[in-house]
Amino acid sequence: MPQFEQVSVFGSLIFWSVISFAILFFLLKKFAFPPILDALDEREKKIRGDIEESEKLKQDVEKIKTDLEEKLRDAHGKAETIVQLAQDEAKKLQEKTVQETEAKVKQVQREAEQEIQSSRSKLLQEIRSYTAALTIASTEKFLKKALDDSDKKRLVDESIEQVIQELEKSQRN
Repeated sequence: MPQFEQVSVFGSLIFWSVISFAILFFLLKKFAFPPILDALDEREKKIRGDIEESEKLKQDVEKIKTDLEEKLRDAHGKAETIVQLAQDEAKKLQEKTVQETEAKVKQVQREAEQEIQSSRSKLLQEIRSYTAALTIASTEKFLKKALDDSDKKRLVDESIEQVIQELEKSQRN
């Protein structure tokens, strides 16, 4: 190789190149490498810190997720309880309304029965008075004489009882 044939000429050049490289290496080692290595160490520490922090955040997120899921389950349970209570309350209200309605119906039925009884009593009273008058009139015509008050009362009572018995018989049938 032709480059190495001139080693004698370049020998001093090689010597000074090696010396220059050694001085440069010494200066770099003394002044440049420590800040670079410190910067690399700081960067490594920062990266490790960021990784640890992200792991911690990941754990925190998992914990928060677990807490939220638990709270969500609790909320669902409470919601179901509230819905059940609302259904129970609605059922109670419905039963109360039905009972009130039944009570009102019974009250109206009792009032109607009382009104019917009252109307029946009035009707019977009217029938008694008409029957009494009819009996007295027919008896007077039949006997062609006037009856005294005790005879009138006795005949009226007998006629009324007979009419009432006939009405009760016809109602039973």
